[in-house]
Amino acid sequence: MRVARVRSSQRETLLNPDPTSAGAGPDDELDVIIAEATDVILRDAEDHEAYFRRANAYSNQGNYERAKEDLDRVIQADPEDKLAYNNRGVSFLCTGDPRSAIRDTTRAIDLDVNYRDAYLNRGLAHSEVGEFEQSIADLTRAIELDPIHWSAYRHRGIVYWQMGETQASYRDHVRAKELGS
Repeated sequence: MRVARVRSSQRETLLNPDPTSAGAGPDDELDVIIAEATDVILRDAEDHEAYFRRANAYSNQGNYERAKEDLDRVIQADPEDKLAYNNRGVSFLCTGDPRSAIRDTTRAIDLDVNYRDAYLNRGLAHSEVGEFEQSIADLTRAIELDPIHWSAYRHRGIVYWQMGETQASYRDHVRAKELGS
């Protein structure tokens, strides 16, 4: 699972490098991001942007515990950082702690009521604990915010299936396919 959007186009490039540009694979690129961010942190332990970049690279490697540690630092420095809360929520979800994921993604939504990815991730967390109605509500809100977000349709279709709503599940499955899943 990839973490949510980043703060700027520069960070988008750092987190989603073009593996063909340097002839290296994505894992090699992530190792470079981690090394560069670590160098910055060693020079300036208060550079929270470096912690954020490193956390996202760790998360993209599947090292969610280390990602959470770095995101803790970012949140401690800036309790209004919606991206850090959302991304830490993803890390909690990926390490089997959906309740903490719900807490963090809810905080991200409190900070930005139009944060599509936080609704998507909270919807996934709700489904993990069997709270299907809340999951559907969050996934539907993500779709309202971005009607062409195929992943929200895909996941909502899965939740509908779990609820026994086969027609709704099929409609969302078809829509996700149309949008490019």
